[in-house]
Parts: sequence; structure tokens; C-alpha cells
Amino acid sequence: MRVQIDNEYDKLEAVMVHRPGPEIDRLTHENMKGFLFEDIPYLRRMQEEHDAFVGVLRSNGVEVLLLDHLLGEVLADETVRRSLIDQVCQVAAMPAIVDDLVGLKHWTVPELVTVLLAGLTASEYTHLTGHRISSGADGDGSSGSFLLPPVPNAYFTRDPAVVVRDTAVSSKMHYRERVRETLLMRAVLEHHPIFRGNAITYGGSEEPTEDRPYTIEGGDVIILSPEVVLVGCSERTRSETIERLAGNCFDFSQVKRVYEIPIPADRAFMHLDTVFTVIDRGKILWFGDVMENVPNIHRYEPVTDDPKRTQRVAEDRSFLDILRDEFECDVTVVDTAGGLKPFAAREQRMDASNALAIAPSVVVTYERNEYTTEALRENGVKCIGIDDSELVRGLGGPRCMTMPLRRSHSQ
Repeated sequence: MRVQIDNEYDKLEAVMVHRPGPEIDRLTHENMKGFLFEDIPYLRRMQEEHDAFVGVLRSNGVEVLLLDHLLGEVLADETVRRSLIDQVCQVAAMPAIVDDLVGLKHWTVPELVTVLLAGLTASEYTHLTGHRISSGADGDGSSGSFLLPPVPNAYFTRDPAVVVRDTAVSSKMHYRERVRETLLMRAVLEHHPIFRGNAITYGGSEEPTEDRPYTIEGGDVIILSPEVVLVGCSERTRSETIERLAGNCFDFSQVKRVYEIPIPADRAFMHLDTVFTVIDRGKILWFGDVMENVPNIHRYEPVTDDPKRTQRVAEDRSFLDILRDEFECDVTVVDTAGGLKPFAAREQRMDASNALAIAPSVVVTYERNEYTTEALRENGVKCIGIDDSELVRGLGGPRCMTMPLRRSHSQ
């Protein structure tokens, strides 16, 4: 599969998703905030909702690849398995368990995939291997006894990687609890035969896993056109990273302009795509309280004689004027909840602004966000609502739950 994403709205052809699994059942009231959750989803219902979401994508002609299936296929290779587990255990500071995991004496490959997603407690490790090792506590994971912690945010496949034109960006997560997601996704992108020949523009395995302050997450990256990328400077993506990424995009992806779009460093607005999404050429959905007056926008452009070097220019145009210029047309703005207060703030918090365009002016949304759906439909947008009572508890919407791999070409 050749990856290709030139904008946010052409017909979606292929995505990668992760069906929520036993990692969700590792959440407790004691640890959920540490794992970036504010409530504990009901797993079975969550899976039913996710299955229905995948069904919507497939019924609209989208090829859906499952992260855990692809991961199992790359882990069958012992060299890849050792490299990945070395990285995972390095981040978890658990080098002592590498050989047991790599050797597959106590786990099958599918069981190892489950361990990499759902984590491993000290008591589970001892039960399976007969070896005792301390994680600072004994038990079932409820009080810090994980040798490998779970990654319950893994169903948000938008964040660990993003396709920019015909290359991929492997993210560097802000929170340590999510670093493993990038390692798993990167292993798939680098080693699965289906992705052979696709380049990783930023964050490849030759780069350090942890190189603060250079953090970036996929929810902050929006592909406006083949020439233009918007990147949110947010709670989780740093300005320093955007400058680095811009240079790589100019060099590898033939992008001509990268805009740094500051948003409040607040958990309620964790990524740019929680307050702004593109649903067609010249048609956007945004949370006006944040996006109407974006300050300190900067534009990166390549230096003529060295495309890997960038020049950073302070913008004097408003965000809306930038969009008009780049779309080369007037822009239809749909406000979250139609701008109605207090519904706009409530629906933004419930991911109303995080719509996934699967074709021009055709979006998947959460059913609960009725005011936003009405505003979209009044502006000629077809909305396909999905059940969301459990999916929404992780604070991410339909766009967050997909890593688009291919869109059709309209240009």
C-alpha cells in the first residue's frame, strides 16, 4: 500500500484503527487519571460502538486495517520482535524481562500482542514464568505493580503517527504513558510488508525515542493541501518540533508551507483537531471561542538553497484569512453547536469539533452532539452519527480514532 494523504476531505480509501481491548479493563479509579482518562468505559459496550464505527467506514468503501493484527504479523519476525521489545522495556525501565518476552516460551505471538497493549503485572509475570521480579509493589496492577503498564489510549490511532502526503510522521508523545503507542505503530509502519517502500519523514527508529522537548502528536497535524500543513502548537506539540518537522516535510514531502497554529495549552483543547477540522475544500468546523482570534501564528518556508533549512515568519493575517488564501476561495465556517452557548462548550468537550471527513462534505460524528450535527447539515454536510456513550469517555472523537492511510486524488 502506498500511503497518500494530500488533504483532509477527499474520499477516504484506507485507515488504521485499534479496537479497544483488555487494556481498557486495566483502568481503575486510582489509576485512570494517570492514564489520561476521567472515567472508566464499559469495555463490551465500547467494543460494540467501535465495531459499529468500523462498519460505517467499511460500508462507505473504506479499507480498515487493525493495528493488533498488523502488529502480530510483524512480531512473528524474531529480529523485529527483539528490537521492539528492547525499546518497550527500555521506556518501562524493565530490561530484566526482555528475554522472556522475546523468547515466546511463555506467550504465543497473539498473547504477546495483548501484553504489549494491556500491560503485564508482577503477579502475572511470576505466574507465567516462575520468576519473581519487583515493580515496587505486588498484585494485580491496581496499586502500581505493572512491569509494563497498559496503553488504554491506543484506540486513538490518530496520535502515534500521521501520513503527510506520501510519507509518515512517527510521533513523539508528550505523556510518557503514551510513548509505547508510537513504538508499536512505528514497528508496523517500518516492518510490515504492506507498508514496504513508504518513508518515515520524522521520528524513525534511527532517532532517539525520548528527545524532549521535541514532542508532537498526530491530532495536531492537519493536511490542508498538497502544499500546506497546519500544526497545532498545543499542550502536547512543541514549537521546536514543528520547526524540525517543517524542514523534513520540505525535504521529503514537497510541502511548501507549514503553519504553526497556537491553541491554549489546556487539556480541554489537547490537540488542534479538538477545536478545528476540515470537512471540504473551503468548508471548516471550528470551536469559535478558541479559533476566531488565534494569536502569534507563524509560517515556515524552505530556504531556497537548502530545503532542509527553514525560515520562520510571523504572520500578520488572521487564521481565517490564511485559510481563504490557501483554499483560494471563500470559507464556510460551521461553529461547534452552531455557536449556541452553553451548548458549544459542552459539545466541544464531547468531541463535536473532531469530525472525520470520509468524502467531501460527508463526515462521521458522535450522535450526542446534536446541535453541531444540525449546524453541519444546514451547511450542506452529510453527517453519519455513531453511538458514543463509551467511546467518548477517553476524550477523543471519530477523527482521533483513525489514522488515514490513503485518500483519493481530486487534483
